[in-house]
Amino acid sequence: MKILKIISIIAAVSILFYACEKIEPPFKENPDTPEPPDTTTVLKKVLLEDYTGHDCVNCPSAAVVAEDLKELYGERLIVMAVHAGFFARPKADMPQDFRTDAGEAWDQFFGVSAAGNPNGLVNRVERSEGDYIFNVGEWGTTIAAEMAKEPEAKITIDNSFAQNKLTSNITSEFVTPLNGTYNLLYCITQDSIIGPQMNNDDNVGDTPKIENYVFMHMLRYTNSSWGEKLTDDNPVVVGEEYEIEITVDFETDWVPKDCHVVAFIFDTEKKTIIQVEEAKVIE
Repeated sequence: MKILKIISIIAAVSILFYACEKIEPPFKENPDTPEPPDTTTVLKKVLLEDYTGHDCVNCPSAAVVAEDLKELYGERLIVMAVHAGFFARPKADMPQDFRTDAGEAWDQFFGVSAAGNPNGLVNRVERSEGDYIFNVGEWGTTIAAEMAKEPEAKITIDNSFAQNKLTSNITSEFVTPLNGTYNLLYCITQDSIIGPQMNNDDNVGDTPKIENYVFMHMLRYTNSSWGEKLTDDNPVVVGEEYEIEITVDFETDWVPKDCHVVAFIFDTEKKTIIQVEEAKVIE
């Protein structure tokens, strides 16, 4: 009950911070000058990366917190479960391997599982210099703080799926002036994957193991560990659209109706995510 009360307070604070006035576009003497984007129509969205593994006994409880936050914030919060590190290694009684090359690279770079799971990243913001990790109890307040920020970019995802092949057209647009270099990272996640999961919370399921655990938001694929460069412009050009098309052949165990595309823009130096978007593979 205390957690629910805290989350409700966080939601209220987030809504108050997010409110903003509409800015009318300036008069244009040159009709060829692009009109500045209307940032009031762009939602600031947040990515929660839940670093997990089937051998992590506390991870099912963390997944419940992630789902509660997702229910609270709806489309503004995107959750991605990254199976990486020691607790994600296959075992004789848990042979499934849900690790990805990108997930392992991120886990090593950010040092998440080395700090102990469950832990996570929130828009890959730093809590202090070089420290990106937030424990489960800090996810809610950190997410609320990120949502209170003004949006800096928007992403549109257009998916087409046929003959076991997914083609995604990703359109990105910066809505505020920014310095630096920005990449776009493309991911595929999958829901409703069944498998064994260690567990020590009988409020979540059987202990010490849930034989038919339902894994949600699982990272399945990325175009690379660190994405593709969006632009060489520094500062970025506000209002210009950057388009990337990505085609992926689906693996046999990826169920299209349970999959989503997650795309996010991040600062290549600081690693901070400035915008994220999600779309179903099949609507």
